Amino acid sequence: MPPKTTEKSSKTSKAKATAKAKSTPSTKAKAKASSKTSSKAKAKTKTPTKAKTTKPTTSTKPTLAKPASKSLGADDYEALLQRARGEIPPEVFDQPRFRIPRVDSFIQGSRTVVRNFKDLTDTLRRDPKHLLRYLSHELATAGEIRSPQAIFNGRFTSNVLDELMAKYTEEFVVCPICQRPDTEMRRVNRLLMLVCSACGGRTPLKG
Repeated sequence: MPPKTTEKSSKTSKAKATAKAKSTPSTKAKAKASSKTSSKAKAKTKTPTKAKTTKPTTSTKPTLAKPASKSLGADDYEALLQRARGEIPPEVFDQPRFRIPRVDSFIQGSRTVVRNFKDLTDTLRRDPKHLLRYLSHELATAGEIRSPQAIFNGRFTSNVLDELMAKYTEEFVVCPICQRPDTEMRRVNRLLMLVCSACGGRTPLKG
């Protein structure tokens, strides 16, 4: 009967070993489990990288507008002229029209004497030398001042002298903007200008 007991004990020991083998996981399984656990731990401990936020760049420099073209056409000049006329006070145009003084002259031999030359320059408020130079140039002759008169070489009628005085007044006295005689001739940066005290207009003049 002893052999049966040994058989039973060996069977019992095999059954225990099999159950133990089933209950205890294998080394490979342990390794896989440990690797999964470590990867999960690393994933948890890994700090997420912050996404870089790009701030919009705003330029502090002001944008400069392109300068307008300096060249003005005839229409632009006319529009500016009308605009300037519109800004002139109405009372400027209500003044009586300026009358050009008439020349009082006579012919003496081969010379022409202007009696009221000083009165002409005082009325126009112009330099006597400037008026004498202008008349001498237009008459193509020489002239001199013997206050209150002016004498020119040559024989010239009063009508010719009146026409020249009207031309001189229009070019060097009357303002082309407001048609007033309240002007003066002034040098501005070597340029002769007709400056109007009534409307403030400035007109370049020929020397």
